[in-house]
Amino acid sequence: MSKDNKPWVSASDIGRAEYYPRYLEHKFKGSNVSLAAQGARKKGDASHDAFNRQAEDKRCFIASHLFGADDRRTIRLRRYRDQSLKTHFAGRIFIAIYYKLSPVLFTISRKIPVLERLLMTVVNRLLRIIDKEYRDV
Repeated sequence: MSKDNKPWVSASDIGRAEYYPRYLEHKFKGSNVSLAAQGARKKGDASHDAFNRQAEDKRCFIASHLFGADDRRTIRLRRYRDQSLKTHFAGRIFIAIYYKLSPVLFTISRKIPVLERLLMTVVNRLLRIIDKEYRDV
């Protein structure tokens, strides 16, 4: 319930209603749910989970600034983040720190061309390291 005691509908509830159209009606009336409806809900929940897993994290501030959001180099960096860094505790810490610092670096680099060139050098070096790592596997 919201502050004004009106029911609110979550995005998950809307997704469930896609597979079970009477879901919201039954949820708010407190109706018993049939076995068919429970099966439809399981199917909807599985589909929702699959969608969330495939949704791509587009954040890559520095590379997006330097190359463009959909440039192949930016995509390679995102893939490395998702397939390598996220699988390790230290990698997840690095990602968290990067997400805190990169918007600031991005803002400053737009005003100071030397910093932008330095970032370009660092990112290109990182891309070479990533490429070498994948070639050696």
